Amino acid sequence: MALAGDLSDFSLIDIIQLVDLGKKSGEVVIHGERGSERLEGHVFFREGKIHNARVGTVQGEEAAYMLFTCTAGPFEFQEGVPLPPRNVQVGNEIVIMEGIGRQDAWAAIAERIPSGETVLKLVPNPRSSSREINLEADKWRVLTLINGKHTVAELVQKSGLGQFRAYQIVAELVEAGLIEIRADAPEAEPPRVMYPELERIAVVGLGNSARVLLADAYRRAGLRTDDATLSAAQLQKAIGIFEQATTLLLGPSRARALADQLRTRVGG
Repeated sequence: MALAGDLSDFSLIDIIQLVDLGKKSGEVVIHGERGSERLEGHVFFREGKIHNARVGTVQGEEAAYMLFTCTAGPFEFQEGVPLPPRNVQVGNEIVIMEGIGRQDAWAAIAERIPSGETVLKLVPNPRSSSREINLEADKWRVLTLINGKHTVAELVQKSGLGQFRAYQIVAELVEAGLIEIRADAPEAEPPRVMYPELERIAVVGLGNSARVLLADAYRRAGLRTDDATLSAAQLQKAIGIFEQATTLLLGPSRARALADQLRTRVGG
């Protein structure tokens, strides 16, 4: 079954229902877009039922729920791939119901937290109503990490609560008037498109044929050459594909040397 498209036109709910209807086994690879953030997700099906899901280091049901918060991004279903061990224990209906709830909750969170790079600080004089709030242990844990320096992404890592729960707590603390966005935080360097720089390096090492091979590597990695928000991990994936393609032309050692130049430029 050929199934590919973009989440802006064909939602994850549609994907799950269609695979379930066909009782298919295989993998859906998703390069999801959530605001300025990019999530690479993998959802495996066995005879139409969700069998395994992962997004980076997040595994199982939580990974599946995360993908529901993506509003756009390309996806592709592939049959005949080896299935990893099962880590999703609930049925498709439960995943869809929880995923829809996660969509709505994330939309509300995004209104208060622009991005993971947002820096928060304690409110010096909270509203009187805020003093009467009895905070749960998880909220106290997050509140004690607010120092005017940590980004929300750093709070997620340090709290150990997982991305959604940590973001949810931060949004609730903002709503309660206990913390606020640090308006004077230094602005992050605006993202830039890396492709032209990588192309120049590749052309110097290989010649004009490098343009075609690098563009094809981006395509095979599910990336756009004009995207300024690609993560280092996404770019490294494209470089790995580029190295494989150039090995036939340059030999393993020269191809690796050229790819390493690109990796050094990307970092991460």
